[in-house]
Amino acid sequence: MRAFQTFSLRMTTVAVIAASCAFINGQDTSAGTKSAVFSVSIAMKHDSVPAGQAPLVMLTQTNISKHAILLENGLPARVHILGEKGEPPKTYYYRQLLHEPGLPGLVDGPGGFTHLDIPGEKPYHDEGIPPGGSVVSIHDLKMMYDLVPGQYTVYLEVQDLSGVWLRTNTVHFEILPPTQ
Repeated sequence: MRAFQTFSLRMTTVAVIAASCAFINGQDTSAGTKSAVFSVSIAMKHDSVPAGQAPLVMLTQTNISKHAILLENGLPARVHILGEKGEPPKTYYYRQLLHEPGLPGLVDGPGGFTHLDIPGEKPYHDEGIPPGGSVVSIHDLKMMYDLVPGQYTVYLEVQDLSGVWLRTNTVHFEILPPTQ
């Protein structure tokens, strides 16, 4: 009986640790077992952007599993920006993209993000992203928020294949005032 209690305690500890790791990195449910699938990170294309130009954030999604993963349209992502006076107003387009109540849905509007093939790297369209491979998408922050000159921070939440939302690192950028 004592051996069974020790075994149960060890299995419970392993299950809690495994669940914590899966929540941080996402999960793969294809093989019946859950293991990490993606890591996500962001970087600004330019840390300072003149007023009127688009601040672009690059989202890198890296396959950390042991098998290729096919992503037809990328993973859903939510953008979060904070400025000196709190969260700036969201654009009408971004509010529609977030399915805010009372707004008509999007049919074929402009894309808030596009997928890029990195020069020198093989695009992963048919065979999936191999283990260790990455996909980079660029998000135009001007399409999502009404940004005035000032300092901002941004992070993204990306939904993993299992439905878990993963948070990226936070980066800083500045919208410069117009030049005279």
